[in-house]
Amino acid sequence: MTEPIKPMIPAAKAALDELLAGNERFRAGNSQTHVYTLEDIRRIATEQHPIAAVIGCMDSRVTPEIIFDQALGNIFTSRVPGNVASDSAKWMLEIAVGELHVPLVVVVGHTNCLAVGQLLQGDKGGPGGPLRYEIRNAVFEAQSMQPKDLYREAVIQNARLTAQKLLRDSLTVSRAVREGQAEIVSALYEMETGEVHLV
Repeated sequence: MTEPIKPMIPAAKAALDELLAGNERFRAGNSQTHVYTLEDIRRIATEQHPIAAVIGCMDSRVTPEIIFDQALGNIFTSRVPGNVASDSAKWMLEIAVGELHVPLVVVVGHTNCLAVGQLLQGDKGGPGGPLRYEIRNAVFEAQSMQPKDLYREAVIQNARLTAQKLLRDSLTVSRAVREGQAEIVSALYEMETGEVHLV
């Protein structure tokens, strides 16, 4: 995961550094073994202090807690096909950012995303409704760039557009970002290597 160009607020930078360190442990095969005693479980049941909120894809191979090597209670997650700005993702952010004051929101797309792949092959309709159109817009954006790897670029554009939409549609997130209390970034998870890059 590379550092973003603009300076981040300290709490968001610390959270990003922790996710970066966790991803490095995961890639190196040194993931921490999270063992919980009954006392730990009871404590977690009564309080939580998450460091970040992650909007990720539902793909079984891209579990945020695992790829960032985080323990129970460290991250809020919302998982939906194509990591789009669903109502459930927006609601999660209202709670995470608005009530628990999470300083960092990360939208994580991933290579070989099945949802993006479906739209690249042409929208055949089905469940998802308007959320499919969001991915389609990312495909159009990627096509206009004429990249060497259209699939990869469509995934990247989809993560970027989701972050922009969440910032635009969530009053809680936009206020927190405007007031310097939170940051929102988009990222790409390379399934072939296990590495996460900011995009």
